[in-house]
Amino acid sequence: MKQMILSLAALGLLAGPAVASAKSPLEGRWRNGKMEVQIAPCGQNLCGTVVKASARQQARAERGSDTDLIGARLITGIHSTGSGNYKARVFVADQNIYASGTIRQVTSNQLKVKGCLMAVICKSKTWDRVR
Repeated sequence: MKQMILSLAALGLLAGPAVASAKSPLEGRWRNGKMEVQIAPCGQNLCGTVVKASARQQARAERGSDTDLIGARLITGIHSTGSGNYKARVFVADQNIYASGTIRQVTSNQLKVKGCLMAVICKSKTWDRVR
């Protein structure tokens, strides 16, 4: 019995890292117009951080929320709701507001990102994977 418990514990230790290192299909760099966002793990979920933006986008974010767009986390708490669909919280820097968001993986190289305020005012964009 003791040997069985030790074997199960050892198996659990071996299986643990495999589960923890499983990569999400959303991870990577995505382009939304002239802005690029890196989606990567942060805590137990995924986050999207701006890594590239046009001067115009940066100026709009600065005017709207006094946010330095490069390095800003625009999407937080990305978590799967099943079958290529995700929920998240989206920061709209040029308006200084947070919206509830959804992400649908259309293909392995394309996302449909949608943000809604009060479930009434919504805006969606298509993002393409940067290769």
